[in-house]
Amino acid sequence: MHIQHPGSPNSSQSEDDAATKIQAGFRGYRVRKQIRQNKTSTGGTASNSGMGQQRSVGKKNGSSLEDNSAAKIQAGVRGFLVRKRQKVATEAATKIQASFRGFKTRKDLKTTKKEK
Repeated sequence: MHIQHPGSPNSSQSEDDAATKIQAGFRGYRVRKQIRQNKTSTGGTASNSGMGQQRSVGKKNGSSLEDNSAAKIQAGVRGFLVRKRQKVATEAATKIQASFRGFKTRKDLKTTKKEK
């Protein structure tokens, strides 16, 4: 299995995957927020409607939505990058282990042949 560095010219697929992951995360966030707002406006529980009113107070310019959206996107990207780094590290460790086991087996075979 070939390990690909994120900055290599062939990394466009991983960049596309990252962009798709970010978009999916943001769309999910937006839909969940819309569902919460619909529950509040249709007479959801008292605690939900009070919470919705608190969120809208003092946030007339929409910067809160932008800040929350940016935070959500950043969290998605960071999680993706951590999982990607972990996968690369795991693959590298597996490759090292396989190489060492092959070396050790070849060494053991040489000593076995010399004994015979």
